[in-house]
Amino acid sequence: MKFYLLLYFITAISLSSTSDLKDLINEITSGRNTLSNNEINEYVLKNSLSQDENILILNGLTEMNGDKSFNFFNDYYSDSEKKYFNELALRKICEYYYTKGLYVKSSIWYKKLITKFPDSKKMKSSINFYLNSLSVSGKLDSAKFYSKLLHDKYPDLKFNKKFYESNINKPKISIINKSNFSVEISTHETYVKASSVKSILSSEGFSARIVEKSINGKKMYFVRVGSYNNKKNAENIKKRIKSRLGISNLVVVEEKND
Repeated sequence: MKFYLLLYFITAISLSSTSDLKDLINEITSGRNTLSNNEINEYVLKNSLSQDENILILNGLTEMNGDKSFNFFNDYYSDSEKKYFNELALRKICEYYYTKGLYVKSSIWYKKLITKFPDSKKMKSSINFYLNSLSVSGKLDSAKFYSKLLHDKYPDLKFNKKFYESNINKPKISIINKSNFSVEISTHETYVKASSVKSILSSEGFSARIVEKSINGKKMYFVRVGSYNNKKNAENIKKRIKSRLGISNLVVVEEKND
């Protein structure tokens, strides 16, 4: 009898812990988390030996090193096994390849994401990133083909088509003349790649632009969002971009006539 009571309490505690962990992860990904970074790190440390696979997701979300974060999500994700956070893990894998500039791999994984989770609440951004990955990697015909296919399947999404069209008039590059704060999304060696990222952000309602700068004699293109007179406003936009598009490694920069 005592054995069964003990087993019951252990199971109850385990289930409670699993439920708390899922709630915490959902709060973090939705932007509703009220815990400080120190409190989250303390939770991770206390549960580092947990048998609950969801701890890998929490580790991935809190790890600052992009490669290590990727490893946590990659270890969690499984093609064959249904897991609670499979969609989130797969999305983070896609995001990793995209931000690394590995657009061929990115397109392969985004296609998997779209196929495996056809009812995803973030389908619009997934499609945008997928088509953009095809476009930037030189597969324009595939981008156009899948754009029509996905438009027929999701006619109400109205995702942006401009970024994969081959003949786009090159818009004027923004020049900043005063000190303000912006959210820096990414840096590119070619205007085409920067323009593709800008188009995705614009399609989601963000005021994106391209800033051209010379670094060590080499022309570089920075994709940035907004121009705010205080850092707090820029930080708030940074959180919105991360929540809506799942992009990590965003940086708030102060622009001084650059």
